[in-house]
Amino acid sequence: MADVNPLLQALPPAVDYLSYLTIVEYNLNGDQLSVFHEILQDTTLTANIGWDLVHLLLPLLPQSQPCLQDVARLGNPREVVLKVTELLEGLRTGASFEDDQEEGQDQKEVVVEETGTGGTSPQHDTTPASNDDVKAQNPPSKESQFRALLDMLAILHPRIKTKYPSRFLSTSLQSVLSAYATLLNDDEQATDAVLSFIKSFAGSKRPRLPPRKSSTHMPVQPEQGPISAPDPEASEEPVAPEEQALQQRLLQSFLTFAVEGYMSALPSEDEEVVAMAWSTRLQEQLHPEKNIPGRRTMREAFEEDEQLHRRDSTMGQMLALARDLHLTPDELVKTLTEPEDLSDDNPDDLPSSASDVPLSRPGCLHLLCATIASNILFHAPSTIPSLSIFPAFSSLLSLLLGDPSSGTIGTQSASSLIDSLLFLGIHTLETSGSITKAPEDDDDNDTFTNTLQRLSLLSANTPSAPLRYHAHLLTSRLLHAHPNENLRLSFINDTLQHCPYETLKASAVGWLKDEILLAASNNNNNNNTDKAEADDYATSSIFKTTPARLLEICSPYLFHNPSSLAAMSHAEFLAHRPFFLAVLN
Repeated sequence: MADVNPLLQALPPAVDYLSYLTIVEYNLNGDQLSVFHEILQDTTLTANIGWDLVHLLLPLLPQSQPCLQDVARLGNPREVVLKVTELLEGLRTGASFEDDQEEGQDQKEVVVEETGTGGTSPQHDTTPASNDDVKAQNPPSKESQFRALLDMLAILHPRIKTKYPSRFLSTSLQSVLSAYATLLNDDEQATDAVLSFIKSFAGSKRPRLPPRKSSTHMPVQPEQGPISAPDPEASEEPVAPEEQALQQRLLQSFLTFAVEGYMSALPSEDEEVVAMAWSTRLQEQLHPEKNIPGRRTMREAFEEDEQLHRRDSTMGQMLALARDLHLTPDELVKTLTEPEDLSDDNPDDLPSSASDVPLSRPGCLHLLCATIASNILFHAPSTIPSLSIFPAFSSLLSLLLGDPSSGTIGTQSASSLIDSLLFLGIHTLETSGSITKAPEDDDDNDTFTNTLQRLSLLSANTPSAPLRYHAHLLTSRLLHAHPNENLRLSFINDTLQHCPYETLKASAVGWLKDEILLAASNNNNNNNTDKAEADDYATSSIFKTTPARLLEICSPYLFHNPSSLAAMSHAEFLAHRPFFLAVLN
């Protein structure tokens, strides 16, 4: 007598659903998947047991992918969504599918024993599936499981027909984001899965082209994918517009946090290439005369290197999804510049309106920079919002970098965040041309000083040499662009007197030299320049007073007493060497 397949022999009503689940757990293996795929076409069966099959099928990936799709299409969508969310949390915490199998081990033996002795159903094999050892040795990667679970969510959520679908969507998105944060790596498998998942909700839906008329009148069969079962608990009430707006806002928020995670995970060990290297590529385009002949530019590196080119491609996809979700540049700027929300709302509470859902500020910054870069670096048509150094950019520095008095600015922030900030600052200063709107009262002067302090700390503390250089250039340009000579002198003098970083004191010496050269140039041009024009030009230099007066003010901090130098140890002298060399030069 030929062996009877236990999965077919025990089909309900031969046994109840719980008993059949136990039999499936003991007998399901790679060889049975094709049979099980046919079994799962029974909508009633899959609706009753589908939610408890996901953790059994996940270890058998990729062969079990069709069965997982069956569960997503035909299972009870509300129950299966909860199970998928639970498994995503398991990926985040490190729990594996073996944990679920161990928890139910004792129950399996009892249920199978009862099934076999009840007299109403045949005996079934209680020996674990033959490929369990193989599964233990070669389990699917977490990235493969993550993608499979997201593919299921993309099918499940549209099936849920309820008055408040955002409640299911919010819980799922939080679980996806938590799992994604633990799977980020440079091969971008998890990122590709997340982008496909978002696109299933928000991707551009183009209408299908009409069929061409055939002279032979051949019938045209429309393309149809697998049909999903209706929601057995479907609500008849239509979804309110406010609920639709909330769902879109949830997806917008999810995208911004995914962008933040992706950018933060980009490797920055390379001294030359930091994250997207936007600030370097912008400087190369603005000042091509500074590119070293014969040396590959950063633009060429991103065009020629496959890994770097993939970063541009991924950011391009994220930017396209932002457009599909109607996340406009103006909305990004609004998020970046609005004050921080200090409300005491519990983050675990489900949002009740779109205004309750926050966007990631770093994620919005990266998307805004990607919009600007696509226009400037790649000449893509895009709307670039108008920004100013004050108050927009200075407020953003304050929100993302914190208090400069801590001295830790540049040591704790992701390199990708610093690169985007510097890119935005350089672009804003380049397009605005000046900071004539910079302030005049004491509070605004403090804002200007704090902005310079934050940027100068970046130039001293950031591990990346290119970013330190760009931060120094931006600090210098902002300082020299300020129309108030007393404020410029005060900042230079304060840096020389109180700054604990020798590299910043050396930079202050450079700022002083720039002002001296500007004044000397003004004096040389006085003979050939109209007096009114010369007076206007002179207001841009702190030597509107006199160079001698300025040197008198700064000399105590520029020229050390020789006796104090003689008393220095060799280690102390080396620590002060950058400043001494700047003064000597």
